[in-house]
Amino acid sequence: MLSLFGCGYHFATVKDSLPGGVKSVFIPTFQNRTKESGIENMFTSALRNEFIKSKAIQVLDRDQAEGEIVGKVMVLSLEATSHQEKNLEERGTKILAREYSASVTVEVSLIRNKDQKVLWSRSLSDSRRYSSAEDLLVNETKQREAFDKIAVYMMEQVHDQMFEDF
Repeated sequence: MLSLFGCGYHFATVKDSLPGGVKSVFIPTFQNRTKESGIENMFTSALRNEFIKSKAIQVLDRDQAEGEIVGKVMVLSLEATSHQEKNLEERGTKILAREYSASVTVEVSLIRNKDQKVLWSRSLSDSRRYSSAEDLLVNETKQREAFDKIAVYMMEQVHDQMFEDF
């Protein structure tokens, strides 16, 4: 027979509401304050998916929800972090990026609908590195994958922090 008493393990309590007792939310499309078209959709989808997956509270239409989680993609940057020399035959030797760092900063707030009170608010930043490719299409795909990983990770953090802070 297995006994878990006194061994240091405990069962985490599952919370069924957010700060302010909010049990249902509407998640509108994030605002995009950057020049990267469509980045707001990645973050919106990642946040919606996180709440739907957790089933802790309901994600509803605006007129049915007790609260609204609003987000803004504030800063997005790409920076070459590693370089290499490459002989481009007739164009000579050029210095090309070998690795990039993609970084994003978002602001997310939980607002209670009945009185528009901000119940929770955070600014979060994250970055990911990815290797560059000579093929432009492959490079764009790697960049999108980096931003997608950032979005998923950051929205997991938003979800978890909202429940932990209550």
